Amino acid sequence: MIASSGNGNDTVGVVVPEVTDSTIESLRGITPPISGLTFDLFGRGGKTASSVAASALPQTDTVSECYSWPIAKLKSPHGNWQVGFVSGRVQPIQIDSIEAMPSADSAALAVSLAQTVATLPAAADPNFRGLPFRVRSAYKFSLDTVDVVVADVVRTLNEEANPRVEHFLIFGERPRGASGKFNVSYYSRTAGAEESTQATEILAVVRIANRPAVVVNVEYDEGGKLGLVERTAPGEWRATWRSAYTDC
Repeated sequence: MIASSGNGNDTVGVVVPEVTDSTIESLRGITPPISGLTFDLFGRGGKTASSVAASALPQTDTVSECYSWPIAKLKSPHGNWQVGFVSGRVQPIQIDSIEAMPSADSAALAVSLAQTVATLPAAADPNFRGLPFRVRSAYKFSLDTVDVVVADVVRTLNEEANPRVEHFLIFGERPRGASGKFNVSYYSRTAGAEESTQATEILAVVRIANRPAVVVNVEYDEGGKLGLVERTAPGEWRATWRSAYTDC
């Protein structure tokens, strides 16, 4: 898998799935063996290019104290993309963002998500009890007879000396076209200081080996990890992979 550097669509990080936090240092000075391969590029808007030739770049900085993926350059990147896979291995799933929905639909979805999160056991944290939920991001898509939503719902405690935030990443399903609460298929909760608590960004929704999967970036204070959350059965999503931590 490759990941956009965010500083220009032609420079990418080559993600090595089997590398862990304890072994990523071994990648320093290595030129990734991807020359001549082509990649399909994906973002929240779906697939942005059918194939792109890539060439590897040798790493020149081998003494930095931060960790990063080996670097490659794309010859012909297109569109606003986030991640790429070797061509033909992954198919896109069309998603709708809450920001792009008609106002009535986005308001109804926000209410449904707040109702859904309020039913979770972790939502009873006394430090945040009674505070309103706010939808930081939400994406909706359909699979056969169900609608699926992936959302980051937050609550904030605005103490001047120690502002705190609580993030709920939720995956929910309900019958296609239904309204009201979602049945939660997977969720995670993080809470802590506003400037350092991890949050999760949705990068793309795809099918890998015909299994729906959401590609995420788990953001920390100074870096992050990529990950996959896959639908392992009807009504069941599971975090199946998380990359090594990078902070360059």
